[in-house]
Amino acid sequence: MAENEDDVVIPRFFKVFFSETASESMGIPMSFNEHLEDPLPQKAKLQGTGGGVWTVSFTKIRDCAYFTSGWSKFAEDHELKDGEFLTFVYDGHHTFEVSVYGHCGCKETRAVVETVEISDDDDSDENEKEEDSSMDADSDEEEEEVDPSFNAADDDSLFGEVEDDAAVAAGLSYMEVTGNPCFTTKLKQRTYELLIPANVINEHGLTFGDKIKFIDAEGVMKGERGKLAEDRVCFKGWNRICRRNRVREQDTVICEMFHVRKKVHSVKITVRRG
Repeated sequence: MAENEDDVVIPRFFKVFFSETASESMGIPMSFNEHLEDPLPQKAKLQGTGGGVWTVSFTKIRDCAYFTSGWSKFAEDHELKDGEFLTFVYDGHHTFEVSVYGHCGCKETRAVVETVEISDDDDSDENEKEEDSSMDADSDEEEEEVDPSFNAADDDSLFGEVEDDAAVAAGLSYMEVTGNPCFTTKLKQRTYELLIPANVINEHGLTFGDKIKFIDAEGVMKGERGKLAEDRVCFKGWNRICRRNRVREQDTVICEMFHVRKKVHSVKITVRRG
């Protein structure tokens, strides 16, 4: 018997959002891999219920696929909160329709795309412009379509639902991020703590909790906040990072801070040898 179109099951999965593990990237269940293309495409589209479309990068760490670059923008635009429920419906052609269910359990429409009404006069004027420009169309190269929701500055590092620290390090080893607050430091006498420059904190309006995660090529280490004056922020455990990265006096350490709504949760470490 021929398969009825209504009987076709569209691939889908659900996730519960937690900012601590899914603010920078979102892991896709391993059981969903059978529905993904092999090799994994570099980009995917997330279509929100508000009519917008977000471009995100696909990254595969070990056997698990992740939404990485662009995911933080999607999460921010949809104002996702801890414990909210997300469903992902896959069309098989790089596009996922994403629905958000709030704490009340109801589907919510967020990140609504604004629409502009065009009158008949505006339409006729636009047609005249198109006719005038059509004469030169053959001499111009076709422009690549750009997704307005994609922001290259939001190319956040992989951080989220991974099996262990080694998986995090494997992803970070080839992913570069340039859109987050950064500062540089050198090996100092007080190597056991990392001091966050006050000017960087004030410029970006950053806040900090009692703990932070140091991320380098080896994996993840946790650091606790030191006790300094209220206007100074430092985190202990820095000496372990310096030791295992063999930081020398002539080296420069680049510290990139990952945050959720201005609250920093992780610092990515890159050593530039002197």
